[in-house]
Amino acid sequence: MYLGICPATLLADPMAAGPADINAAALAAVDAGFSEASVWSFQLDAFDGSGLQIRVLEAATAWAGDDQSAADAEVEQIASLVESTGATHVLTVTMEPQISDLQRAEENLTNLAQRLESVGAVACIEFLPWSAIPDLATAWDLVSPLPVDVGLVLDTWHWQRQPGGPDLSVLTDIPGDRISYVQVCDAAPASGDDLLTEAMTSRLLPGAGCIDFGAVLSGLQQIGAQPFIATEIFNPALVQRLGALGAAVAMRDAALSVLDGYA
Repeated sequence: MYLGICPATLLADPMAAGPADINAAALAAVDAGFSEASVWSFQLDAFDGSGLQIRVLEAATAWAGDDQSAADAEVEQIASLVESTGATHVLTVTMEPQISDLQRAEENLTNLAQRLESVGAVACIEFLPWSAIPDLATAWDLVSPLPVDVGLVLDTWHWQRQPGGPDLSVLTDIPGDRISYVQVCDAAPASGDDLLTEAMTSRLLPGAGCIDFGAVLSGLQQIGAQPFIATEIFNPALVQRLGALGAAVAMRDAALSVLDGYA
């Protein structure tokens, strides 16, 4: 099956990496056989000439905040990036523990999604266990009443760590065409004290942890979901041990192994 990658996971320090390191990670992804990517928008310039097609832009965040001018400006900034890159998905998220004005956030998310629809892309929201949108049910409750289709991101690490743990009944009640993007990685059986740190440093190769991929993929097949799928395995120690190319190959092989048979 086809598989994309988040190239930031091939960087030992993705938040501090410079353009040369980012470009080298992109080239390593291509050498490992990847051709499409989910890319952090502030790293975009370093992907010029890499050969990777930008499929997903990450991430729109101002829609959920208190700065309305920032939310309005972000709509056009993101739309412009979609037009220049040809991205088909824009990941939206909030890192904050609360959304102070939910009605305004819903309106901002609707405006963003409608603008992206006009340039050929879909907004898709990711839930984060430590955030105001901590689980799949909350994410679906947010987007299902909106007057425009906003997709959902299912990151298998967040799926495992969401409050209350995985709930297949929630997943299988969602229309399959609303699952826009699946990020593949694995998780250790026991969670750490700091979920954000764990998410950015200690994800495991698919099949090396406790996630029941058979159940997740069966649920996705049951609802007819056909999402874009990419690896997102933040594990700097793995990159330092194997190098960017070796890590990309390991991520590819492990993901394809657990995804075998999913179509």
